[in-house]
Amino acid sequence: MVEIRNLNKKRIGDMSDDDRLFVIKIKDCVTRITVTPDGALNITHERVEPVA
Repeated sequence: MVEIRNLNKKRIGDMSDDDRLFVIKIKDCVTRITVTPDGALNITHERVEPVA
């Protein structure tokens, strides 16, 4: 996974090495954007337990 940063050098997410998965984590919500072989996007959201 490669960190993706915006123009202000703030980390906005991670891109997989094959450029088919992008992961955004904000607080306890993880959003995954995947590209299917036909070019469509699948977007999933899930809540994760905060790490103590």
